Amino acid sequence: MKTTNLSVLVSGLLLSASSLLMADTPSDYDAICQCVDPYNGVRQIPVIIRDFHDTHPDFENGLGSDRGIVKQDLGMDGRPVYDHNDEGTRTTSGKENFNQWYRNTPGINTAISTKLDMIELTPGFWEYSSNRFFPIDDEGFGNEGNHHNYHFTLETHLKFFYVEGGSFSFKGDDDLWIFINGKLAIDLGGVHSVEEQTVYLDDIAAELGIEPNQTYSFDLFFAERHLTQSNFQFQTTFELQCL
Repeated sequence: MKTTNLSVLVSGLLLSASSLLMADTPSDYDAICQCVDPYNGVRQIPVIIRDFHDTHPDFENGLGSDRGIVKQDLGMDGRPVYDHNDEGTRTTSGKENFNQWYRNTPGINTAISTKLDMIELTPGFWEYSSNRFFPIDDEGFGNEGNHHNYHFTLETHLKFFYVEGGSFSFKGDDDLWIFINGKLAIDLGGVHSVEEQTVYLDDIAAELGIEPNQTYSFDLFFAERHLTQSNFQFQTTFELQCL
């Protein structure tokens, strides 16, 4: 009887937990997914950064804005889906190489877990900002003879409660994709100088399949692929939380 009750309890807890997670949440992200408020006005969000050699075909190669690299819907594994098979794009060399960007691939990349500090500038308005975004200098494969480590990708998987009037802005280089509710909301793909975009949820709610006063997934994917600079800034009214 006690064993049966315990089984029921465990099953119930697992069901409750699964209702808070996307079924396709990347499993190698789960262990670090803990948002932390170390003190008032700062929130730490966990990220996975993957370091690459500068000889990878998608790094230090083509230049320019490159929209449409990924499909509009997030993949079943919680990663962007390459939209061009093997023919490549202006700055990418094909599906096989792109699929290494956000997946652990021995010998090709090395994963590093860290956190970013979001600052609450005013009540309900958060920012992370760096115009020298080199979070893994001398880590992973190292700087490879450069002043900084310029060749890496970054991802984070969060959730937020959609309140009318919500917005999210990103400014930086290079690639940046934001998926909300599994749908592409920002596409700044390519190896380019600083670009920026703001989305107002009320304007694109129908496209994203979202409604106010509900909780939705928020998935961010970034890549730094070229020497000389690295900028990463976002501002949002979303209170981003872990899944």
